[in-house]
Amino acid sequence: MNNLSRALAVTLMAATIPATIVLAQQATPADQPPVSEKSETQRGPSPETIARLQDGRVAMAKTALKLSPDQETLWAPVEAKIRAGFDERRKAREAWQAKREERRAEKKAEGQDGKKGDKLALPERIEKRSERLTARAAKLTEQAAKSKEFAEVLKPLYASFSEEQKAVAGRVLSHFGQDGRGPRGNRWAMGGKRGHGGHDRGRF
Repeated sequence: MNNLSRALAVTLMAATIPATIVLAQQATPADQPPVSEKSETQRGPSPETIARLQDGRVAMAKTALKLSPDQETLWAPVEAKIRAGFDERRKAREAWQAKREERRAEKKAEGQDGKKGDKLALPERIEKRSERLTARAAKLTEQAAKSKEFAEVLKPLYASFSEEQKAVAGRVLSHFGQDGRGPRGNRWAMGGKRGHGGHDRGRF
């Protein structure tokens, strides 16, 4: 590990300590029901905890970059775009959870009526698959547009960076251009990439 990687890892791991404490305090408080009694949509960190962790990610990136006073001004629109991405993911997460609960309610109603949905014929199954692929393509196009917007906002700040700051930015900012996800955990500090994932199931 080179000196830059080592210094960056130490800085970011130290900055994650407050977030770890937040999660520890969040775990099954006395005035909340056990996890087994919570609904599926309530599992995982609360919206308030997620917001604090997102604040921590922004703070970690800013700390690692060691911005000058002049760069602070250029950082403002970048941070605004990052936080807008967080908000978009929150809305997408809530929509996905609502849709999941709706599907579960429909299946439960079918079970109570003693009915089972008829198996789709091959043409209908192919048509459904085509619809899913079309929706996925539309989502990718939307994500590509958002990544381009983030790149445009980032350009003025990046142009002001020293070579060391550019190296750090490659590790702490690149993931923010991917649908607002942001980096996660120590793999972020080491330059690792996000693992495979499907729907947004409580991610932040």
